[in-house]
Amino acid sequence: MEMYEQSFYLAAVNHGKEFELIFKHRDTFRVHSVFTHAINLVAGSEFLTVLPLARGCGRDAATVAVSGDFSFLTLGVSIDDTVIAPTSSSLRLGKKAVIDFSDSRRWSSPLEAVNCLHLIKEENLAVLEQALTSKHRDLAFDVSGGIIEEIRTSLLENDAKGLDSALAGIIGFGPGLTPSGDDLVLGMSLTRSVFRVPGRDRDGIWEACVRKNLGRTSDLSAFFIKRALEGCAHETVERALFCVLTGKPGEARDAVARLLSVGATSGYDIGLGIYLALDWQRRYGWCSRGW
Repeated sequence: MEMYEQSFYLAAVNHGKEFELIFKHRDTFRVHSVFTHAINLVAGSEFLTVLPLARGCGRDAATVAVSGDFSFLTLGVSIDDTVIAPTSSSLRLGKKAVIDFSDSRRWSSPLEAVNCLHLIKEENLAVLEQALTSKHRDLAFDVSGGIIEEIRTSLLENDAKGLDSALAGIIGFGPGLTPSGDDLVLGMSLTRSVFRVPGRDRDGIWEACVRKNLGRTSDLSAFFIKRALEGCAHETVERALFCVLTGKPGEARDAVARLLSVGATSGYDIGLGIYLALDWQRRYGWCSRGW
């Protein structure tokens, strides 16, 4: 008698709009990577991520209801497993893992509520600066000089060649799927996008030079940076930026603390990118100019 292994059924709670591509059969996704608290799916240059509910959602993510100590590594999902949509509201990953989307709600970005920014809240920027300072580590980037200063000077002088050279030294810098340099660029790119008007503001040298250098890093990290240029990131990142821009100091403090707790260095590096972008916007208006 043929024996079948029992399937793992997970209930999706929220999903970003890009997850609906799978159900529309527009792309064939496969498993890219599996971690304790994340499963990354890939089709060409597009990525989707499955996360525990407590980790937050995003445009390219879906969250599932699991306990805090649950590990995706127990699901028997392997790299290159094909992702199949057996019904219009479920996904099968590998042989045993099934995600049910029948009661899942589409996630909405907090940044959708940010409109017509004119001023940066000084008290909230101070909250972000203090949080970064208190989490001080052996910094990969010297904000008072070095490559950060090269980027700032190149932007002020509208020097595309200089900016391209500086970004070539930072994108892909550091270990892991999302190196420190990439996280910094992601934070800066997301923040800049909030101050720009789609359809009116053409890409400047920042967007052009960032895209030119994405081949220096991993496909997954490059995808996250491209999304940031479009104004999208993981919910924790978007929430931190939203609260710094529009919230009360207490709200900003809580959201920033959660961001800085992400990964070994990722949250810090993204937070530093957000801070630099806001500081330069306050001083030079760089986000809303055509640089």
